[in-house]
Amino acid sequence: MKKLLLLFVVCILAFSLVACGGQETPPPASNETEEPETEGPVEEPRGPVDLVMGTGSSGGTYFALGGAMSNAWNSFLKDQQITVTAQASGASVENINLINAGEMDLGMAMNNVAANAFAGTGAFNAPVTNVSSIGVVYNEVYQIVANAKTGAKNVEDLKGLKVAVGPAGSGTVGLTEKVLAAAGLDIDKDIKRQSDSFGDAATKMQDGHIDAACNVLAVPASSIIEMSTVMDLSYVNISDEILATIQAEEPYFVRKIIPAGTYKDQEEDNYTITCKAALYCRADLDEDTVYYITKALYETNAEVAAAHATGKEIQLEGALEGITTPIHPGAARYFKEMGIEVPDNK
Repeated sequence: MKKLLLLFVVCILAFSLVACGGQETPPPASNETEEPETEGPVEEPRGPVDLVMGTGSSGGTYFALGGAMSNAWNSFLKDQQITVTAQASGASVENINLINAGEMDLGMAMNNVAANAFAGTGAFNAPVTNVSSIGVVYNEVYQIVANAKTGAKNVEDLKGLKVAVGPAGSGTVGLTEKVLAAAGLDIDKDIKRQSDSFGDAATKMQDGHIDAACNVLAVPASSIIEMSTVMDLSYVNISDEILATIQAEEPYFVRKIIPAGTYKDQEEDNYTITCKAALYCRADLDEDTVYYITKALYETNAEVAAAHATGKEIQLEGALEGITTPIHPGAARYFKEMGIEVPDNK
């Protein structure tokens, strides 16, 4: 009995020691260092961005200017790891279509072509959904030249002639159709329509295979200079009546006078029309990338001008003048930083 009592007392004491004064066994040591808590996901650094920019056909301003722009941009954007490759194309219409399809990232186009694209009119069967504006590049000038032997001085004089109306897929074709229609001519019935690049048209003019060529180029245009050195040219005028008819539907076309002496043997002012060439991009391109592209566009104009004279027209002043379509948020961000008002509906 005493033994049982003693055993009971020992058990009670042991329990009390464990409950009140016993030391717990420490948890096993871990080799992992606890990471500090962070708020939200950690943003991964952006990797290299390779973009393709549509230009135009050989002999045209887009083609040469686009190459000069991409070269200047790639140097300017080296730290941002953004590279741009200029690619020959059919120009305005094709560039807009390829951008919309996601097959091209950037491209130059006439502002009237872009307006048609967003409205789903003209060369476009439906409104584009994946295209945004960046800003104006330079003034496009519509220029019609004819072999002086034809005696053509006005648009109406082109009737019956073999006329290069502009490269396939370009805005030049659509504008030529408008100009002829405003003069009472049908592009498919009243002229012998030819589709050539600006460079090919210049060669064919010199060889006597065509009578006239329609161009939407900067002034002076290299292809017209080339023709004027080997043949006598007539510089075709666009009347006030034709301009007024076009402006009734597309008011962003305005009068342009090419001063006498701009080209060889150009003895009189040439009365024509002008619109804007602008840079466009995929609407789904990220904001930072478009911000840096916009910055490069307007801050490398001196370098671009050193390679192509039209580069001097790339200016922040008037960068949104004539832009008739939505502006990409990345471009808008840059313009606002530079103190340029961006319309809410753009």
